[in-house]
Formats: sequence, structure tokens, C-alpha cells
Amino acid sequence: MRSGIDEAGLGPKVGSLFVVGVDVEGDLGGIRESKELFRRNLKGYSIGEGIVISSLYGLGIPHRTAGELFYNLFGWAEGFLYELEIPTFGGKYMDLPFRVIRISARRIPAKNLRKNRFLEDAKAICEIAESLEGREIIAGIAGGFRDYGRFLKGWELDGKFFRKGGKILGFEVSADKNFGEVALASIFAKYLRELEMKALSALLGFYETIPYFSGYPSDKKTESLIKTLKSLGLEEFIR
Repeated sequence: MRSGIDEAGLGPKVGSLFVVGVDVEGDLGGIRESKELFRRNLKGYSIGEGIVISSLYGLGIPHRTAGELFYNLFGWAEGFLYELEIPTFGGKYMDLPFRVIRISARRIPAKNLRKNRFLEDAKAICEIAESLEGREIIAGIAGGFRDYGRFLKGWELDGKFFRKGGKILGFEVSADKNFGEVALASIFAKYLRELEMKALSALLGFYETIPYFSGYPSDKKTESLIKTLKSLGLEEFIR
């Protein structure tokens, strides 16, 4: 069994940050990082969705709508998320060469990311690391070891790893490119964020097959999205 943690949504100006950890066993040789799958085309979105919903089915996690899935993973979901049915990108259930044994996820709302998003990310990663069962856990790094160490009570820093009991937690640059378990966690995280952005796009009247808005600074539509959200009193989605 291997364990990986990654995030999606650290850099945007709009939307939540999603951090996901997985315990998984089996062949992860065919898993690509989420950045390669979710390239703003429906084919990639469909493959990513197929991986996620097949894993959710194996775990017995209900996911008929984005709202139902979010409620089951996070304990809360806005009403408009229940309007988005799953599968939403044409993903199909498939036989996977691996089995997800456990998923642990955090959703940090945009309004909580206005001051120090890196600390929020680090806190979520460390909480997830505590909940996973693998002896070796790999996580993507988006800050310094000091950011993570403050949330790892009882863990001992040993070079580039943290140790606690029989567990080892390591942070790696570009971990999603080099470790299948981290790449899989990144797919889960990215899929959850894209569900949120598609539901938010639909709430504003845009019903494209993939999210109309990405929320990232490089997206020319982001500034108009922010203005629209402010005009509708939806500032909680703005960072």
C-alpha cells in the first residue's frame, strides 16, 4: 500500500483549495498528473472523471451530484452544487488496475485563503497525513519545512523526512510527476475543484461542457468573474 497527498487550487483568485490524500494499492503505472489530464478539453476531463468515480464506487461513497459528493467528503456543500449531476464530463465507470483503500480530503473556502494560503495548505496536508494508514507517505511541497513542522506535533524531522512511530512523511518537488500515488491524489483534488468551478459557472448562467471560468490569474475571464461575483454578493468565493 502506498499513500500520496496533493492539492489543487493553490494559485487561483476564485474558488476553494482542495487537498486530497489516498491510500492505494496496485499498478499506478498508467496514472498521469492532473495537469496533463485537465487541459481544458473534454477528453481529458472525461478520463479524469472516470478514474475518480470508479474509485468512489469502490469505496462506496455516494456521488450522484457534486453536492452529495462534497457533503460526504467534507460534511458541507452549498445548495447550487446539488444541481450538478455526476458524471458531468462524460466519465465512465471502469475496471482500474489499482484499488483506492482510503480517501481523506479537505476543502478550504476561498475566504479562508486571503491571508496565508500556504499555511492553510500545509495544515490540511498534515491533518491528512495523520489520517492515512500507509507507512510511507509522499506529499507535494508548496512551502518550506517550517510551514509543515508547526502542524506535525509528535513528528521528528529526519533530514528531508518527518517520522512518527512507524510512519515516514516526505515532501517532494513535482511529486505528482514522479509518484503515482501523488498523481492520483492530484487527480482527485483537481476533479473536485473543477466540479466546483463548473457548478459556479452554471450558477452564473454559463453551461459549457467544461467550466467556463478557471479562476486563475492567467484566465482573461477571471477579472470579469470577480466583478460578477461581487455584484451578486458572492464574495465568499473570492480570495
